[in-house]
Amino acid sequence: MNAKSSSNNCIVCNGTTHTLHDFEIQATYHVCDECGFTRKRPADQPEKEEEKSLYDTHVNTFENKGYVNMFEQFLQVAVFPFKQGGSALDFGSGPGPVLYEMLLRYGYDAEHYDPFYRPDSNALQKRYDLITSTEVFEHLSDPLFETKRLSRMLKEGGVLSVMTSFRPKRDEDFLKWWYRRDKTHIGFFTPQAMKALVKNLPLNIVYTDREKYTVFQKGREQG
Repeated sequence: MNAKSSSNNCIVCNGTTHTLHDFEIQATYHVCDECGFTRKRPADQPEKEEEKSLYDTHVNTFENKGYVNMFEQFLQVAVFPFKQGGSALDFGSGPGPVLYEMLLRYGYDAEHYDPFYRPDSNALQKRYDLITSTEVFEHLSDPLFETKRLSRMLKEGGVLSVMTSFRPKRDEDFLKWWYRRDKTHIGFFTPQAMKALVKNLPLNIVYTDREKYTVFQKGREQG
């Protein structure tokens, strides 16, 4: 069921939104009519304690071969072609910092940060050649704020590589989409929303597969 909303403008591009109710999981979303960014309304978002308890159930280890393969594909497609070596930060590394360990093994001078599992503020005060953020942006309550912060942490020419699954175009397909069933997933992007996210930042999209990968570079024009 859709209805126009004038009081819940898009938090990414400030566009008008319509509401979308998900009867299966009893959640309501604000869907941007301009960039397509879809946000679960705050009343339906989990509290921090519940959010962490859900993350604690994740099996994020090297023994989980599917998990490791996901990162290997991400590195091959969205990292290595754009930035090899140098300083790196895995932002939102989770309860098992597998990607951080993989970056170290591939020769990056890597650190990792997670607000629940490694809240090391020192890592956020440095500047990096590469920042990775995988399966994180869908959890952010304020993606614009976080992207601005990540942009400040990048060196000139630095790369921000993001993985988050893009939502289906049609609302009826979104309501059948498995990805939105995870209670901790509160924001869903489109390629247009990713462009809007960095409209006023010194970040340019240098690659997207229009499915889940977006690579930004600081201070370089697309070409």
